[in-house]
Amino acid sequence: MGALTKFFSHLHKMVASYFLTVLPEIIRLIILAIFVLWKFYRLVSSNYKYMSMINKKSSKFVYRRNHGHLKSDFQECAICLSEFVEGEKGRELECKHMFHRHCVEKWLQEYKATCPLCRNSIVSEEILAEYHRVKDEQNNSIIEKELALILLSVMHGGTCHGF
Repeated sequence: MGALTKFFSHLHKMVASYFLTVLPEIIRLIILAIFVLWKFYRLVSSNYKYMSMINKKSSKFVYRRNHGHLKSDFQECAICLSEFVEGEKGRELECKHMFHRHCVEKWLQEYKATCPLCRNSIVSEEILAEYHRVKDEQNNSIIEKELALILLSVMHGGTCHGF
């Protein structure tokens, strides 16, 4: 009978230890994972909408000197001011202005959603606003970083006193 009591006492201590230490850490980790995954989903979704709108409003090309892809007044990229070279990838916007693909994609992603020359709008204001809001949230994610530090420090034996 004493062995059975000792067994249940030991089992009780293990279960209590699990529910008081391990389970809260797992819950904190799950909360952190959900939070990070949700932010990542919003970022990917916003980028996808933004880039799909750019792809709808423009076309990609590979420059071939013999095929005359460029009009005579568009022999150079107006962003970097470099001439198009055989085999270079470019993008023609809806307004018919042509640029190096990497130049115009950087322009559209980092600056404005307009043609660098004529300022014709490429992306709708709604999608542009969502893209910049999510991008700014990602760049200014101090709260997320602090939350992650708090949750991770608590998991490693620290406390969250003072937070």
